[in-house]
Amino acid sequence: MSRADQPKITRRQALRITAVSGASLAFGGGVVAGLWRRASLHRVSETAIQMGTVVTVTVVDPVRDAARALVRTAFGEMERLEGIFSRHRTDTPMARLNDSGSLRGTPSELLEVMHRATAYSDMSGGAFDVTMAPLLALYTTHLDATGQMPSAAEIDAALALVDYRRVRIDDDAVTFEDPRMSVTLDGIAKGYIVDRTVAKLVAGGAERVLVNAGGDMASGGSGSTDDPWTIGIQDPGDADVPLDVVRLDGNCIATSGDYMQAFTADRRHHHIIDPRTGRSPDHTSSVSVVTNSAMDADALSTTAMVLGASEGLALLDQLEDTEGVIVTKTGERLETAGLSRLTT
Repeated sequence: MSRADQPKITRRQALRITAVSGASLAFGGGVVAGLWRRASLHRVSETAIQMGTVVTVTVVDPVRDAARALVRTAFGEMERLEGIFSRHRTDTPMARLNDSGSLRGTPSELLEVMHRATAYSDMSGGAFDVTMAPLLALYTTHLDATGQMPSAAEIDAALALVDYRRVRIDDDAVTFEDPRMSVTLDGIAKGYIVDRTVAKLVAGGAERVLVNAGGDMASGGSGSTDDPWTIGIQDPGDADVPLDVVRLDGNCIATSGDYMQAFTADRRHHHIIDPRTGRSPDHTSSVSVVTNSAMDADALSTTAMVLGASEGLALLDQLEDTEGVIVTKTGERLETAGLSRLTT
């Protein structure tokens, strides 16, 4: 059969067929590419380093140039927001706050995330706390300098600067009770940026969108609602076999795991640190959360990782439109009651 003789494929059929192929494979092969051509759809996907991680933006649109323009818009929005939230650049409001212990004329985006972070701190009894930056800095600098973990005394000294209740948030100002304090929004701001990026793409007319920022993923557009993206959740014990496969139909997923930024080969020490003890949780390997906001999924996966299987699952179960799966250090898998409705 010649190409001209091939039956027409509608856009809806192409979306449905490719949606079940998996997010990482949905547009990878010649067969799939042929489906898109026959449905008069164009997929544009670009990958770049943003927010200190690998970010991939995928847009599906009937007009290729429109899809390309939308992808450029997405990365422009991420760059703008990173210019507010990055603590590694000296010119951002976040960096100025950490440097001086006070910031006036705080951007509305930073205020919004700080307020949301405080809500999660209150909800979790301090298991989520953005003032843990001194602890994170202690671990990374000590390991870089000596190759050894910090001592108990050093951890206790850093813990003295960790307490979200010592941060005052006013109308347009954020102030630390102790100017030596500092914050990291790594566990919540990335999800916020992903949310804002997807919203901008959909407002710009994107029919089908997926943004993946180092595992914080959000979908959007009417095409995603009609025919969900299919996403594999990594098994912390076997990277080659998905722990589960979920559908994203306009919702979001985030995963926290001991394998992502491990400080030691045995994963006993890693970038997720319990702000109440100053040490990495010793009971949980990974947490994946699906909910309506990447920011909420980001914060909740970190929070449940610190809380552990029992308390973490209880927290997820009490939240509306929120599902998740937790894997313990012993390989036990626990999931919320409604997760099965999202899996394939």
